[in-house]
Amino acid sequence: MANQPGTDTQQPCAPGTLEKFHLGLAADGMTCALVFVDEYHRSIACIASFADLNGFIVSLTRAAAEMARRRAMLMQDGASPEDDDVVAVTGSHDGRPAAFNIASSTFRLCADDGYIVGALVDDGGQVVPVRMRPDVANEMTRNMLKTAQVASAC
Repeated sequence: MANQPGTDTQQPCAPGTLEKFHLGLAADGMTCALVFVDEYHRSIACIASFADLNGFIVSLTRAAAEMARRRAMLMQDGASPEDDDVVAVTGSHDGRPAAFNIASSTFRLCADDGYIVGALVDDGGQVVPVRMRPDVANEMTRNMLKTAQVASAC
């Protein structure tokens, strides 16, 4: 066990299990507060900028995707997942992941660098942050419009 800095409180070296997560946004939208609480009610609070929060979300999304990939590999090998609340998703017989079914999206222009930032949300509420150059957004929009069927005719 190690002492907490500036105190005589002993804290176990092993990390706790995340029990709660709180997120608070500043009124000006420039920063947010993140609070993580473990099962022993120990907490850590952090202040993050928009870029820090976006980077954190991207890292979490990558970690979740890797966890799902590893669980899918286990399921393909005949093993069952350890947790009932996690489902491995495979989209085809060759083991490729299923597509992300987008239910909603939101985007805005970043005044700092001119990139378009936003998020894609699936039916289950999973959020994928997106950051792209304007030319990529134009290309993506053009490609989607070219493949979409006409909704109505005048």
